[in-house]
Parts: sequence; C-alpha cells; structure tokens
Amino acid sequence: MKTRVLVVDDHASIRQMLGIVLAREGPYEMVGEAGTGFEALKVCRKVKPQLVVLDLILPELNGLEVLRALRAEMREVRCMVYSGTLDRRLIVEALQARPHGFVHKSDPLKIFCEALRAVTEGCSYFTPFATKLMDDERHLHTAASHLTDRERAILQMIAEGMSNKEMAERISIAPKTVEHHRAQVMQKLGMHDVATLTRYAVRMGLVPVEV
Repeated sequence: MKTRVLVVDDHASIRQMLGIVLAREGPYEMVGEAGTGFEALKVCRKVKPQLVVLDLILPELNGLEVLRALRAEMREVRCMVYSGTLDRRLIVEALQARPHGFVHKSDPLKIFCEALRAVTEGCSYFTPFATKLMDDERHLHTAASHLTDRERAILQMIAEGMSNKEMAERISIAPKTVEHHRAQVMQKLGMHDVATLTRYAVRMGLVPVEV
C-alpha cells in the first residue's frame, strides 16, 4: 500500500523533482501538489494525503500558517517541512508548531529520503541543523528567565541604542544604578558587547528589527 503524499512548494521544478524522488524511493504516491499556502489547504482537504512535504516560504499564506492549520484540523496527516529559508525565527516557530520532520534544502538528498522514510513509518526526523536551533532557543529563553523586569528593560534600551544617561532619565534612576543593571545583564547572559546584546534582544522579540 502506497503512502499518499502532497508536495507543497512555490517552485514547480522542486515539486517535479520531489515527484521523481518519491516514485524512485518506493511506496509513495504523489496525489497532489500546490504552489501557494491557500492552494495547499484546498488540495489537502480534497485529496486527503497521509503525508505533506511542506516548504515554509509560500505566497498568499506562508508554510508556518499552513502547518498550524494542518496540525489543528487534520491531525492524522503527517507533516514534514522541507525548506531552504535561513530565517531563524521562522524556522523556530515552525518547529514549535510540531511538524513530524524537518529537513533543510541545503542537506543532501539522501537526508531527505531518510526523513521521508522515518516520518512515513510514524517516527520523527529532525536534522542537526533543526535540533541545534531548538537547543539554542531553549538556552536563550533559559538565560532570559534569569533577568529581572528592570534588567529586561535595560536590555531593550541598550538594543535601542540609548546611552546610560538616557536610560537613567527614561526610568528615573541614577546613572550608576543603570551601570549596575547593565553589568548584571551582561553577566547573566554571558554577553559583553552592545552588538551581541542587540542581536539577542532582537531574537527575543524585545525590539522589532535589528538596529
């Protein structure tokens, strides 16, 4: 009995390539394909695949929202993310949406085939790239949990480019107290320059864009 597969990618060449791989690898039947997020949900509801191979960067509705919809509406469908994006936040959010597998397009094709078999057999498969991202994310949030509310405010203001004097005026404390909080932030996070602290604040969502 062949596993029914839906391939979702905005590039027709990728969909065609994956169709060839599925046919070559064995008990798989490509029952549909989609190039946009809305089309993916429409086709999925129509053909009822057992497995969806899903890109994250899609027009109309991105792959993250498709993944969330599938996990909420069609929990019996297995979902494997296959994406080339380097958007760290998007990848982490996709992994938090609980796909059954994740393979980056920079990985060798044999990795994709290994993941395909594992996910089809009811297992999970995440490449070291994805696993490291999640480990890093857990470390970030663990470190952030040790900051006080005042220290988080100081971190945000550092990322916004404010001087110690400006911070002191903003929250009505002495400049020396700002220096103390700043030192505590650096010690707790293990980061000792403004650029690193700013990148961290962006990743934690304390500032909307990298400054």
